[in-house]
Amino acid sequence: MHYELFCTFAPVMEKKRHALRQLLTAVEKELLKKPNRKTLDRLSLLAGFQDWESFQEALHGEADAKTNYNPVENKKETTHD
Repeated sequence: MHYELFCTFAPVMEKKRHALRQLLTAVEKELLKKPNRKTLDRLSLLAGFQDWESFQEALHGEADAKTNYNPVENKKETTHD
C-alpha cells in the first residue's frame, strides 16, 4: 500500500520541487541585479547629493554633500500675523 502511494505522489512532488527551484532561481537573479539609474539617483538624493554621479565623486574624491548645498544668503525672515 505504501509503495503504491509513493508511486502515485512521487511525480507530483518532483514537479513541485522543480517549480520551487525555478522560482528560487528567478528570485535570486532579481536580487543580484544592479539597481537602475533612476533608483541610484533617488538614493543619492536621500544622502544629500544631486545625483548618482555627484555621490560617486564624493565617495571616491574630495567632495562632500556640502558641495551640493548652497544656502540663500540674507534670507528674509517671514512673520505670520
